[in-house]
Amino acid sequence: MNEDSWIRNSLAVASAGPNALFILTTVYPESDPLNPAGQLLHHMLADEGLTQSTLSTACPLAAMWRSPGGHLWLGGADGSAWTTASVPWSQDGPAFEAAPGGSTWISARLPRLGASGAKPNITAILGTSDTDVFFATTAGVVYRWNGGGWSESALGTDASLTKLAGQTPDHVYAVGYRGTAAHWDGSRWTLLPTPELAAASTIITGVAVLESGDVFASTNRGQLLKRTAAGFTIEKRAEGACFTGIAAWGDHVILSSKTGAWIFDGSSLHQLKDNFAATDVQAVGDRLYFIETDQPHGPACVEYFAARRSGSPWQRVVF
Repeated sequence: MNEDSWIRNSLAVASAGPNALFILTTVYPESDPLNPAGQLLHHMLADEGLTQSTLSTACPLAAMWRSPGGHLWLGGADGSAWTTASVPWSQDGPAFEAAPGGSTWISARLPRLGASGAKPNITAILGTSDTDVFFATTAGVVYRWNGGGWSESALGTDASLTKLAGQTPDHVYAVGYRGTAAHWDGSRWTLLPTPELAAASTIITGVAVLESGDVFASTNRGQLLKRTAAGFTIEKRAEGACFTGIAAWGDHVILSSKTGAWIFDGSSLHQLKDNFAATDVQAVGDRLYFIETDQPHGPACVEYFAARRSGSPWQRVVF
């Protein structure tokens, strides 16, 4: 099969230090999209920036998180995990190929789901340190790595989880399908009320914690939610919008959608850009990256960088 028969799309973006990015990608033959592999790219942000592969695996990578210590954590849809942190994992994890001279990686397989015995399908990763890392799954279960072993927590729902967010070990949020929202208080998970959101068609597509401590979430029905004492309630609505992700950016909330980019400034919700469709948004330093729905020319994002020296702050970046 020739090179043009392969599809490569970006899934997530993270900082790789000053003026550099890590891009998590999925790779699959055009004729077989149900069997993707995973690849991690390292991209320099300078003009004509160099992009190199730093990790390749036959496993379907699906989630990425960079710890405060600068280590990467990756998760796959087949229950596999990778990290550059120093962890006491055995050497029987999935095979991978790392770039010579780069970071040292180790892989593992998460324990099978206690209820079904199936491999967990990882959808999101978040932690507060390399010894406190959460893995959300499509089974409504969250795994936690505590530095020495794994634990599995059922949230009281079988709804698929989509995202995790939090800033401290006793305040972590998980959200997902059927209006699911849960809070970790340092010892256990508790499902939170989500009035008007329990419909089977409602997906909470993202959650974000601002520096102020305010917590917001997005839904596929164009709703911006805010955490209150009563749970998550609807703060704003954008009729016709389908929000796909959310990011905290200073004291603002940025949302991705099938109709471009949106911003909530604390009082009003309005659209910033309407000429692309995005599956997620991620804030990396002073830049925003919108993961495009269609990436015909290879892994790509729409970047917003207000301090760009010339031209528009909006730019499509192909890695």
